[in-house]
Amino acid sequence: MPVQKQIGDESSSANQFLQQIFESRMKNEIDENDLLYILNHTELSRTFDRNSTFNIDHSKLLIAAIAHSKNTLTYPEFVTVVNLLHSWRNLFRRHDLDRNGIIEPYALVNILNSLRFNLSPSTLETVVKRYSTRADEHSSPKVTFEHYIQVCARLTLLNDLMHQKSGNGSPRSICSFSIDEFMQLALNL
Repeated sequence: MPVQKQIGDESSSANQFLQQIFESRMKNEIDENDLLYILNHTELSRTFDRNSTFNIDHSKLLIAAIAHSKNTLTYPEFVTVVNLLHSWRNLFRRHDLDRNGIIEPYALVNILNSLRFNLSPSTLETVVKRYSTRADEHSSPKVTFEHYIQVCARLTLLNDLMHQKSGNGSPRSICSFSIDEFMQLALNL
């Protein structure tokens, strides 16, 4: 059975597969370097876009998005990261019709809306400007898989922390932060 199918279902073979990968690091919790190695250099890496690689910033963001205040992942948190990555990958692939690892900015907006981040049009415009790139000055902006993963991880982290601070879960709630809390949040991004 191909790895992609193993990860997508909730079977015991999929759980065993992930547990073997996690335990290969020989730790109870993995850090950003372990996660980076797992995402790029194990059989799990074949389940992502073959032209893309993860970097240390991706690992740190993914850990922060799931574990918030700690710098490591337990096995259940690792499984959550893998499931999120596969969910995000599947959404990306629906919009990457030529399978080149690049989508149009409007596709990013559609994906973010489908993920229900509830961003205002001006915030969406900021996200597109921040995460899209041009091959040259005459080309239209594009969003790579790597940038897409960054924006999804950052928005997940921000969304979770804002919901914790607002308490009522409304996307347009008001949150209060001390300067120190804001600095910690901003530095995690």
